Amino acid sequence: MNEPARSPATARAGSRPGDWILLWVFLAAAGGALWMLTERWDASILDRYEFRQLQTALSAFWMQRAGFQFDYLTPLFGPPWSIPMEFPTYQAIVATVASLGGLPLEQAGRLVGVLFFAATLPALYDLLGVAGLTPSRRLLALTLVVTSPIYLFYPRTFMIETTALCLAVWFLCALRRTLETRGLGWLIAAVLLALLAALTKITTFAVYAVPGAALTLVALGRAHRSGAGAAWQRLGAPAWRALLPVAVALVATAAWVAHGDAIKHSNPYTGFLASTELSRWNYGPLALRAEPSFWQHIGENITRHLLSEGALAIALVCAALATPRARWTALVGLIGFLAGPLIFANLYHVHDYYYAANALLLVAAAGVALASAWDHPHFPAAARWTALGAILALQYYAFDRGYHYYYWKAAPPPPDLAAIAREATPPDGVLLVSGDDWNPLLPYYAQRRAVMVAGGRDDEPRVLEDVLGRLPTDSIKAMLLVGDDVRRNRELVRARAARFGLAPQPFASSDTADLYLPADAIAPALERLRGRHFASARVLLASAPAPSIPDAKEQEFRADEFPMAAPAPSRARSQFGVTVGDLDGRRVIFAHAASEIYFQPPPGATRIAAIVGLAPSASAKPPPEASDGVTVEIVELQADGLRRSLWRRELAPATRPSDRGPQEIDFASAVPFSGQLVFRVDPGPAGNFAYDQAYWARIEIR
Repeated sequence: MNEPARSPATARAGSRPGDWILLWVFLAAAGGALWMLTERWDASILDRYEFRQLQTALSAFWMQRAGFQFDYLTPLFGPPWSIPMEFPTYQAIVATVASLGGLPLEQAGRLVGVLFFAATLPALYDLLGVAGLTPSRRLLALTLVVTSPIYLFYPRTFMIETTALCLAVWFLCALRRTLETRGLGWLIAAVLLALLAALTKITTFAVYAVPGAALTLVALGRAHRSGAGAAWQRLGAPAWRALLPVAVALVATAAWVAHGDAIKHSNPYTGFLASTELSRWNYGPLALRAEPSFWQHIGENITRHLLSEGALAIALVCAALATPRARWTALVGLIGFLAGPLIFANLYHVHDYYYAANALLLVAAAGVALASAWDHPHFPAAARWTALGAILALQYYAFDRGYHYYYWKAAPPPPDLAAIAREATPPDGVLLVSGDDWNPLLPYYAQRRAVMVAGGRDDEPRVLEDVLGRLPTDSIKAMLLVGDDVRRNRELVRARAARFGLAPQPFASSDTADLYLPADAIAPALERLRGRHFASARVLLASAPAPSIPDAKEQEFRADEFPMAAPAPSRARSQFGVTVGDLDGRRVIFAHAASEIYFQPPPGATRIAAIVGLAPSASAKPPPEASDGVTVEIVELQADGLRRSLWRRELAPATRPSDRGPQEIDFASAVPFSGQLVFRVDPGPAGNFAYDQAYWARIEIR
């Protein structure tokens, strides 16, 4: 027998078995979200928008080390070591959790972000009552929120987003209560929550001003219709209750921004971070909002990161079946969502993490439409459960297209060069960093304060001296040069080495950066790093002798034997002998691994150009009848007895076609070579000498 149709009002009248199913659906969705958010929990924070994560983590690290202070440390530019952006609500909580709980800082940051997101849900649950939804139907909206792709990723990042979101939503909840009950407790809560929300992130608080204004208008309308007392009395009470929290929040935020700007303007390197410099960029040009590409980008962010295309379509159909009250509520949510990119156009256009603030309004609006239509007589059980299942499946599909990448692909580990810098410098030492703008990556993982020459201002030495003049003498304990432009700038290296007493050659190097140390710090650093292996960086100096060559043969050479080398080598040490021969029509030096060929560079020489390669027989056949590769290295034997690695590369032509044939070497030193140069060939990682016939050609040292 067919069940008689019931009106939506009748359907809401009591609890039904389906209510429990909705509860279990929500719990399953929330459990799945928690599982996703805790995947790769111990991975690094170098996944998405790592610059912003690192900046936040850097402040939290120094807060944990130095304690809380309003002018909290973000030591990247020299004294006063502070560049206050947002009020450090999140950073202070993370530092406290890490210290009290004994957690690694990055895991504490993830935990706090996830907990704040979870704490947002009860406030949202309460606010959904505005739409006239029963408790069980509100769970539908919460289910959509916890399965939104953006909330399956950003709560686990080292960012302030979910903290600001939680405070803003709880402010709305307190505002609603104080407008309805007129209790002093809720008013105080609204003031405190508005204050914290605005100070933590004003751009998030601004978005929630839209639903806050809607709640105020409803309260004013209700007061106006009550007819009790004079109009100014009826309207005045809800008006001041709504305005007081906002006024307190805005005044405090304006004072905080002014205070932060004064600190930023006190350092010549940080003035560009003042609000007066950033505001135009944050809002973006007015014309941006009229560009089709702007709205296309918003649409892409919605369908990839918030609500899939199919989920949006289902929500629109449900909106047609929803009650007027629910539709009005959803409309307010939609307007609030659009307020974000309309006000802060550039921020939303460039950074998708800003949608963590306003996505809740759009997704909750879709949830309100679905929940309100759930009991409509024209929405039978089979259709509504199918719609819910389709939405959840489509949400996962959207997540898989976007943020899922950062789960299955592990984030890269912290840079080894930062670990070397940490071991090689004292805890109170300062790093001088050029070529990396104000990227906190190396200072954060080195756990050292830094003076970063941002904005390519290396050609302004007086500005640098102004900043350094505020530091105690000899505070600079290392220099990091990042990027080829500054690494190859010999004049910069020479000037900085002389100014700060640094050795003129790098102590360690990675693919992107060089680390310079004071000459008297090299030996202690080598001792501390003895036996350590680094995957992404190399210590270029060594106090120990080179690895011995088994059954080494010593050879002395005459200059006329080596027309392909200028200057000619003086001697060699090898297991199988070093000879001169022909290869592909050119004279070459054959040097089977393991071998060392010694050159005395001309006075003032700073450059090495050469060709190296493995003989064709090394890759003529597939492994194991081929070479497993060789390691080629050029080393300088310095006058102080240290070995300095100038150039190093692993060649594996059997497995890497790009390693076949002649390989060019072009190395330039910032200072003249001070000792003999050794051209060394070693067997591959397996230590297998088979087929490791290497050759050198066209060697020039000048």
